[in-house]
Amino acid sequence: MCTMEPASTPLPPPPKFSWVIPGKLAAHGLPLGPRHMQYLWEEGVRHVVSVIADRVPLQVIADYKDMNWIHISVRDYHAPTMEQVELFLDAVEKAHSKGEAVSVHCRMGRGRTGTMLACYLVKTRHITAKDAIQELRQIRPGSLETDEQEKMVAKYYRKVKKSW
Repeated sequence: MCTMEPASTPLPPPPKFSWVIPGKLAAHGLPLGPRHMQYLWEEGVRHVVSVIADRVPLQVIADYKDMNWIHISVRDYHAPTMEQVELFLDAVEKAHSKGEAVSVHCRMGRGRTGTMLACYLVKTRHITAKDAIQELRQIRPGSLETDEQEKMVAKYYRKVKKSW
């Protein structure tokens, strides 16, 4: 069990933290230390998906062994592969089936994170890639940074729309 205690002073959120689906799916930049992790824990996040190329530094996560960590290595300014998108979506679905919240992050919480989130919106809302990206950018301005990332969302949309 996690031994984290409630904080006596307000905790800072990780950089650019926001809920995309309140209480279920959050996004942010790289957590920079224990106070950011404590914030996520207190917000109810029990699963963290990291889409940075390198693993999150051990000192950031050392006291948070009750958090389920998933590392999906995606290089900065690149798009995840279809397999990586599906791995992310599967992790979110499994967590949500247990009533548990998920957060996803890359270094700044925009490009790689935004690509994963836009694919999530495509899948769960049955909307086009363009609509998912637009909706996400209203929630999280600056999401998706490259043409490659936008094309990945479009590719994912073309794949899943056949099953609707």
